[in-house]
Amino acid sequence: MESYTLRDIGNVLSSAKEKDKALDYYKQALVLSRDVRDRRGEAYIINSIGSLYEQAGSKQQALNYYQQALPLMQAVADRRGEVITLFNISRAERDLGHLASARAQIEKSLDLIEYLRTKVASPSLRISYLETVYQHYDFYVDLLMQMNRQDPAGGYETLALEANEHARARTLLETLIEARTDIRQGVDPGLLAEESRFRQQLNQKADQQTRLLSGKSTPEQAAAIKREVESLLARYEEVESRIRDTSPRYAALTQPRQLRLPDIQKELDQETVLLEYSLGTERSYGWAVTATSITSFELPGRAEIEAAARDVYKLLSVGNAPGKNESLAGQKARMAQSVAAYPAAAARLSKILLDPVAALLAKKRLVIVADGILQYIPFNALAEPGQSKADLASWQPLVVNHEVITLPSLSTLAVLRKEVRGRPQAKKAVAVIADPVFERDDPRFKSSGHKRSIALPANSGQSNEVSLARRQLEMAAREVGTDDEPVTFQRLPFTLQEAEAIFTIVPEAETRRAIGFDANLRTALDPELRQYRIIHFATHGLLNNSYPELSGIVLSLVDKAGRPQDGFLRLNEIYNMDLPAELVVLSACQTGLGKEARGEGLIGLTRGFMYAGVARVVASLWRINDRAAAELMRHFYEAMFLQHLTPAAALRAAQIKMWQTAEWRFPYYWGAFVLEGEWN
Repeated sequence: MESYTLRDIGNVLSSAKEKDKALDYYKQALVLSRDVRDRRGEAYIINSIGSLYEQAGSKQQALNYYQQALPLMQAVADRRGEVITLFNISRAERDLGHLASARAQIEKSLDLIEYLRTKVASPSLRISYLETVYQHYDFYVDLLMQMNRQDPAGGYETLALEANEHARARTLLETLIEARTDIRQGVDPGLLAEESRFRQQLNQKADQQTRLLSGKSTPEQAAAIKREVESLLARYEEVESRIRDTSPRYAALTQPRQLRLPDIQKELDQETVLLEYSLGTERSYGWAVTATSITSFELPGRAEIEAAARDVYKLLSVGNAPGKNESLAGQKARMAQSVAAYPAAAARLSKILLDPVAALLAKKRLVIVADGILQYIPFNALAEPGQSKADLASWQPLVVNHEVITLPSLSTLAVLRKEVRGRPQAKKAVAVIADPVFERDDPRFKSSGHKRSIALPANSGQSNEVSLARRQLEMAAREVGTDDEPVTFQRLPFTLQEAEAIFTIVPEAETRRAIGFDANLRTALDPELRQYRIIHFATHGLLNNSYPELSGIVLSLVDKAGRPQDGFLRLNEIYNMDLPAELVVLSACQTGLGKEARGEGLIGLTRGFMYAGVARVVASLWRINDRAAAELMRHFYEAMFLQHLTPAAALRAAQIKMWQTAEWRFPYYWGAFVLEGEWN
């Protein structure tokens, strides 16, 4: 413990840039760790010394220390320490110009990371772990692109794309393992139980091995526990192999193989271009992939891109949060300023992200796999490359010439397509859940008043279950900035108009009408929804960035008798739905957003519906104007049912209609809606 304390003091001094003093404390700590044969502690101290030399520019000395630490980490089976040390070695080798050696070391580090991730049972903890090591994937992509600059014919840009794709949205695919509700068809329950048992035993034994080897273990003890771990691992892998053999469907979903460039290109037709981005500290990268080609391009560092993207999002979401005492004139002035500034801001971001590949875009469909803050940006509302127009009237958004699809990764699309392929089509067209009743004050109660601000009911007379649901709803509402006491939800009058427009377009026999009191949680969870190809929600949406499971859709909070009821469709409930719909439309605020996890993307409602079996989701990126949303949705359904366009093409057609209408030209009104998932 004295050694650990000395090392911690050294860490503090190192952070304070007092390198000489830090080195002195590290050396004192090193002597003690060697005296008590604490090889694990010794390895971490040597890593810290190497880091000091690396910061001082002495790359070779740093490498020497890192190489001393590696066998110590391996000797005590400290896999996490080994990951760190291999990363340090790779970075030092890169800085010394030894790119091939750096690549070999970082690939070993990534292999260990993949192994360690499989030991974490909780999806949220797997996401957290990946965030702590995502810099390793960033480094690997950057290293491969450096190698590409030295040897453009070496295929490194392809390897970099494949590495970036492999690192993205992993838990979205892997959470299929956790629920195992709908994907376990055909798998022997006893086999799954055996797999779970071996996984738990393996985790326990591996932890026991690390503790034993970190202390004063004998060679015999180390050898014995190593044999036990290897035996359990072999049995676990045997069970996994039997699962793959007996259930190809299960294996394809829970163990998706890494997509290679030919696999990616097979998912693209001749009219589609994939644009995939990776934001790095010093440099960022993009790849434009068609069915027959790949082009890579270097972009500025994350900070510059984030600044440009933040300007665009701020201007687009201008209607999001009017000031508490802001006058109508003030709101109009703020909107006018955004309208005037937006074309130039959109052109700046387009110049960075799209100009390098403008020649490839033509009028093709664009599939966007974004990174970081770019996930908040609707590419369909960016400027067509090469534009310099400074006013909205003469400016042309990307949507005019392109369908724009967003995806968390191409791997996600591949899995979705496997699920959808061959699935029987639902017989009926659209189920609409819209215009819920939030309180007894709603005018739809004949004896009530006509209050516009609708408060959640008080606790009195509620069951514990409903009371808990109400508190969760309040928490979710406050997370998105609703600080009213009590929490209030205003009726959205145009959601009824939106629903009625759909009913005039789609034949009555093919629709289900769940309006007002019927727009409740029971309807949303009704298995009968499986009979409909499209599920349409028009109500309030709540986004919780801190706790995604508290995100959800607000439905009727009271029944026809005025009794309070649970009306919050939570994300965890969506994950447990069995909903093989072709399309879910979330005509509600910020339903396309979620908690951002580095590498994983946005964890929210869209992911939940995709997991439930939905092929594609239309969702929003900011708080939307409900009258504009109703108008957009009318055009959207006309394009789908009267012009017989695909949902992606229909959304584009609707957004073009809005852009061509003077009242709705500003992308704030139509740009929020994006389509994620299958586009065909």
